Amino acid sequence: IKAFENSFKLLATGEMGMIPEANISPASEVPRLEELAGSVTARPELLGECVMLKLNGGLGTSMGLDQAKSLLKVKGEDTFLDLIAVQVMSMREKFGQK
Repeated sequence: IKAFENSFKLLATGEMGMIPEANISPASEVPRLEELAGSVTARPELLGECVMLKLNGGLGTSMGLDQAKSLLKVKGEDTFLDLIAVQVMSMREKFGQK
């Protein structure tokens, strides 16, 4: 309920909840993966405490779609959503996680 109240207040005041592009700058001094190789120890047991987040964009209405893009068939009868589920299940099996 509090989340709805907050969203309603933002809407009522005209707040968009957007960060102006002028306020965004690229991350600086991000190390390359190769530079981290020696300093990172794999700990697959921590995968059970992690979340995989996939951002697939909007609903596809601006592309003329009548369904979410994640439901588009991309390989045979498999959708983007199916492929994401297969990735998660594969990772769980590979690293012995639930």
